Amino acid sequence: MAEGPRRRLRLVSMLLIGLLLVIVAQLVQVQVISHGFYADWAQEQYKQSVVIVEPPRGVIRDRSGHLLAGNSVMYAIEADPRSVDDPRATAAELSVLLHMPSMEIERLLSNKEALWASICPKVSKELGEEIAAERLPGITVRSLWIREYPEGRLASHALGFCNAVGECSYGVEGFYDSLLRPEDVKKEEQNDPLGDGVLWTGPPVVFPDPGMELVLTLDRTIQMLAEEELERSVREYQAEGGTIIVMDPRTFEILALVSLPNYDPGSFFEFADQSPLPFEDPATSLQYEPGSIFKVLTVAAALDSGTATPETTYYDTGEIEVGGQVIKNASREAYGEQTVSDALVKSLNVGTAWLSTQMGPDTFYHYLRAFGIGQPTGVDLAGEVSGQLWLPGDFENWHDANLGTNSFGQGLAVTPIQMATAVATVANDGVRLRPHIVGRRIAPDGSVIVSQPVVEAQPISPNTARQLSEMMVRVVEEGAPGAKVEGYRVAGKTGTAQIPVPGGYDKQRTIASFVGFGPVPNPQFVILIKLDRPKTSIWAVDTAASAFSRLASRLFVVLDIPPDGGSVAEAAR
Repeated sequence: MAEGPRRRLRLVSMLLIGLLLVIVAQLVQVQVISHGFYADWAQEQYKQSVVIVEPPRGVIRDRSGHLLAGNSVMYAIEADPRSVDDPRATAAELSVLLHMPSMEIERLLSNKEALWASICPKVSKELGEEIAAERLPGITVRSLWIREYPEGRLASHALGFCNAVGECSYGVEGFYDSLLRPEDVKKEEQNDPLGDGVLWTGPPVVFPDPGMELVLTLDRTIQMLAEEELERSVREYQAEGGTIIVMDPRTFEILALVSLPNYDPGSFFEFADQSPLPFEDPATSLQYEPGSIFKVLTVAAALDSGTATPETTYYDTGEIEVGGQVIKNASREAYGEQTVSDALVKSLNVGTAWLSTQMGPDTFYHYLRAFGIGQPTGVDLAGEVSGQLWLPGDFENWHDANLGTNSFGQGLAVTPIQMATAVATVANDGVRLRPHIVGRRIAPDGSVIVSQPVVEAQPISPNTARQLSEMMVRVVEEGAPGAKVEGYRVAGKTGTAQIPVPGGYDKQRTIASFVGFGPVPNPQFVILIKLDRPKTSIWAVDTAASAFSRLASRLFVVLDIPPDGGSVAEAAR
């Protein structure tokens, strides 16, 4: 062969060998060195994660099915600037619909480096649908759920609220957020390796379920009556605020829960400049010294421990010294020989301080703890606090004098829900249950979880509870006649509590409260009424007792509880 062709053949051979080496090197790079990267990339192409549109938050209803918290549809207007054909023309059209400056919209749409732009985060359902109908290239109309509260301020503290980004706080919304909130649901699709679409070999893609529905124990009618009464009492007695709780002592279901000042959870942002903020529920999150309504628990402990009976007598000199502190009756009077029943009816500080010293600290505080004082009740509402109860052994805060002052509700602190729960325990034959506000949870598949009573303790015997109930009936009939309800036997106790201030107690303002239940025997509701700093009278017997009578009278009718010896219909004739 001639030298020329031989050289060309060697050159071609060398080029082929070089090309082969390049191909081998590339194969080594792909299959060995970068195998993991390409395997992951192929898997990502093969499997694509698809996020389904988020479903609505679970609704909240009262015990009869009335909607208290639901959802409405609104839209977010968004854009993919790269897909917008004519930013100026599109901006001009959106400007008219959204009432926004055209130049601002055009600036967002002209940024071709952006993958996404928010034009308007929230528009009405009607406007969103109108913009969607325009079919503007690159413009997306995305639906979103907005929380709404159709009853306005009704039960605002019990419900809580959700803000614009779906963060939910306070009340039921905060406590049950994880159940009400729908979960992000993702399904994996398998793509055709040839790029010809999706090859789905798993179950069909379905929209995820909404959040769980909650049915409260609240009764909308009773809630409205309680709110009307609290508004009237605050206005009539010129109080700064207050709380009313209505519970069923047979189950510890909360039938009504209201506090003032309140707010509209649907427009909570309008109340954000108030001081203090009205969002925390005073019924569960704010503590106070309860005053004489606490004497019910002191007498319960004395009766159940065998320290005294209703007929046990002591001599009331008008004052008693406990731990170096002289305790006097609120009237500053001496009453001579009195029974334990008399001490409760006349609300004598000396009498209950005498009882607590007769019991001693170990017995006295054992019963208070059994009633749930100084610890959360476990109610299913966000933000509950434990109150404050110093015990012997806490040498920095507890002193011998506490044994006396604590007996009539001074030097300790409770929440209204704690106090209502403790007195409901007396009405329930001495059994303390866990209070609750959610009666049923309904899953998206229709299955129902019913809340069951949870027994927390039995601080006193049924016999003690019945004895004490009869003593509390006498309190109403003789000591607080303003709380009486015509045709019914009701039990109760007043409380006029001093307010702690630096250096002692406020000399002019008080917290007036009344807690009671009826009918006796077989009570079907417990009412706690608390009025903050009433100005017409500092005494609960003149304010909270009358509020109890008015609300209890209406509850007997609403709950169809016949008066003693007859029916409601007969009583009306």
